[in-house]
Parts: sequence; C-alpha cells; structure tokens
Amino acid sequence: MRNLYFRQTDPNFMTQQQHNFYLPYTSQPNQLILPYSPVLQSPTYSYPYVPAQFIPNIVQSPPISRNQPSPVDPSVPTYRYQNTVTSPPSLPSMQNWIHQLSNNLGMLGDYNASYNTFPYAVDPNVEIVIKGQYPYARYLSFSVIGLADLTIATIPDYKLIPDPESTNPFLHGADWNAKNRNYTLKIRFTAPPEGSDHFVPGAGNNIVYVGTMPNGVPNTHGTIELRIYVPSIGYDHTGGVGFPKIMYVPVPQDKRYSKNVEQTNQTTIDNPSKPKNNSIQNEWYFSSPKKNRGEKCDISWRTLSRASALIQYDYNDGYILSDELQRDPSKLLFLRWKAPTFPDTYHNIGILGNEDMRYWSMSFVSPVGLLGLYTLSDFETVIDKNGYVNLVISFGAPRPSCVTTESGFNWIDASNLPLIPLQLFYRNKIVSDDFPYSAKDVPEGDIVSPEVMGEYYPCGKYVDPIYFKKNYCD
Repeated sequence: MRNLYFRQTDPNFMTQQQHNFYLPYTSQPNQLILPYSPVLQSPTYSYPYVPAQFIPNIVQSPPISRNQPSPVDPSVPTYRYQNTVTSPPSLPSMQNWIHQLSNNLGMLGDYNASYNTFPYAVDPNVEIVIKGQYPYARYLSFSVIGLADLTIATIPDYKLIPDPESTNPFLHGADWNAKNRNYTLKIRFTAPPEGSDHFVPGAGNNIVYVGTMPNGVPNTHGTIELRIYVPSIGYDHTGGVGFPKIMYVPVPQDKRYSKNVEQTNQTTIDNPSKPKNNSIQNEWYFSSPKKNRGEKCDISWRTLSRASALIQYDYNDGYILSDELQRDPSKLLFLRWKAPTFPDTYHNIGILGNEDMRYWSMSFVSPVGLLGLYTLSDFETVIDKNGYVNLVISFGAPRPSCVTTESGFNWIDASNLPLIPLQLFYRNKIVSDDFPYSAKDVPEGDIVSPEVMGEYYPCGKYVDPIYFKKNYCD
C-alpha cells in the first residue's frame, strides 16, 4: 500500500527524531555500588554482570595460593573471561540494553530504526536467555557479533521461531494482531554441535552458539545487536511490547561442554504466488514526462566495501552508496526511481508476502565516520501515480513552484546539514527472491550498473531550478 500522507513535507534536520534512549546513571539501594551503574528499570533488576572474580562478595571459594592444586579440570578448555570458581556464581537476574543513537559513529544509521546492543564475555558456566515479544513494527533482528566485529549469526524476525502456543506475526499471512507473540533466544558460550550452524532454531529454544567464530577460531567476547525498524502507528520505539528481557542463567555442570543438541524443525515461509516483475527496464537513463530522449545519470552507486559491510549485519539485504554529492547552491539534485512495494505495517496491516522487499529508505551519510544524518523512509515518501519516487534535493537553490507533494514530488533542503562531504545511502531490507532489481548479489565494493536495477535504479541528475518549469510546470 502506498502512503501519500504520513510524511514530513519539509524535514527539519535539527528536530528529526534520533531515538536517544539513554538512561541516567546512578546507584540504587541494596545494590553493589559500581562506577557508572545504570538506573534499574524494574525492582527485579540488579547490577550489570561482571566476571565473579572481580566481585568479592559473590566469590564463595577462598583464594587459591600458588601451592594449592587448581580446582579447574585441565582437560576442559578455559576462556579469557571465564569464571573459574567451582561453585555456581551469583548471577544478576536482569540486564539492560544499551541504546545507541541512530547517527552513532559507524552506524550508517536509519532515523526510523532503534539500535540497541549488549556486550558479552564468553563463559561456558553461564548462558544468556533473551525473552521478548514480536513488536508491532516493520522489522526485528538480532545479530551476534564476535571477535574483530565479525558476525557470528544474524536472526531476522521470520527465522525466530515463537514459543509454544505463540504466533510469529512476521510470517507471511500470519495474524498481525496476535495476542500471544512470545519468543526465546539463548546465547550459549560453546561451539556449535558438529555439523550444525551457529544458529539452531527451535520453539522456545532458539540457540546461538558463540564459543567459536564461523572459521572455527575460539571467540572470547562480542556484542548482541537488536534492531527494530518503523514501529506501527500508535506504538513506541519498542513496537509497543517493551525491550526484550536479558537474563544470565547458570549452565548445569553436565551440559557445559556437551555437543549434543535436540534437533528442531525450523518454520519456513510459504511464499504466496507472486507474478514476476515484467516491467520494462528504462536503459538506465533519466526520463521526464515531457521528454522522450534519455540523459545519463550524474551520480554513480556502488555496494559497500568490506569494511563498511561489517557494520551491516542483516540478512538478504541490498545496500548501495552514492559517490560524493556536489553541494552546488545554484543546482538541484533530482533523483527518480521506481518504488519497490513494501508492507504497510505502519498502519497495522500485516505482511502478505508478495511485496518486493520488507523496507527501503534513502539516507544522507558522511563518508567520515559513516554517520547517518537524515533518512527518508518508504512510508514517508510521496510516490507518484506511475509508481515512481521523485526526490528533489536542494543545497541552497530555491524550491520551484511546481515541486509540491500534490504534484508527486519529495523536497529536501539539505543546506542545513553540516558542511562536510555527503553521500546517499539506499537501504533495501529483506529483498524478495522474486524481485531481481536489487544490488544484494553485487560483490562488495563494486559499482552497480543501472542494468542491474533497471527502473528501480535511483538515477540522479544535477539540474537548474528552471528545469522543472520547462518539464513539469504548466
């Protein structure tokens, strides 16, 4: 469904929401006082988990002198941050997510997304259990990152199997308003079972094994990343369900190093029949209604380099980055491309399965620090009667009289952005296998030719303001 109304006509870069959800730092009564201890969100929360050897009051075994035999079994592998105390550690019952700004350093952030992280240290004595509810939002994912910021596993919403008697609303045709929408994700600090992937799905028992990296190298520490995109109208940044709860749970002694795992059946998505997109490619040329001749595009696009791709952890996505924009105050940058279809979850309509992709957006980013500076998302975008996006960007030039929402145009005044180099970042998330016009299969760092994306290629042209009077204004 296309949305012509819910958008910012004239975005204000200084006031656009940035999803800053940091909590004040303080100490709580009956709480071990640690520097920078975050305020508790509920009475059941306790201090952030740190290895037991650094908390004297929970180390139950006496110190071991050099003359005493080690209680640690030498046949069992040890880890850098492992708690070597033989008695079960006193674990905090709850933990807090660390919330990150959408324009955080290195994020290439989307202003309609909530980014959250939680650090971990590998310790086979414990596991992390995350319990939550599927949000009323466009997209949810967990990514588990290990050494050198390399991804161990990414779990998009539709691969996360719900708890028994619950519904995953992100499956095609599922009940979007299901009341029981619970899931459980476990982070286990051991190597995956032989012959298994690092992520093993199961009803109420989705497990990510993070004891090793995908190449088999032992892992010592990393982060768990949680992303929520575009909450539905009427819901907060969590999609109306709150953030998932994080708990440390002791691992039974006989299961700490076991490689046995219960086999589970992963729920698959049944794709409804969808007609192939047979629209004619427009030769990678820029076209206007009153012109039959083509003009070559002025900006080029390429996929993310290997270094940039490391921060984008999601599955079956396509990302392209433009070359540096020319900030000429006498010119307008006019981009035109066919809009991929997307589910209208913003208005609480479920995912049908015949959409081109789950989500797309166009963001201004800085090549220095990979900062996200502003985002125009699919549900905010005016799409003309022919199914095209007409985006006009000004760096100081006046707005032509006919470049209006009613005429099918999107206007962005980028003159208020910092005076730094700028690029455009086009994000395509969970691209359908039936949609061939994306750059998801183009190698990292390669130029994306217009033939790859056809009419869906964002063709940009620098024009004088009078261009619109000649070609679009009556």
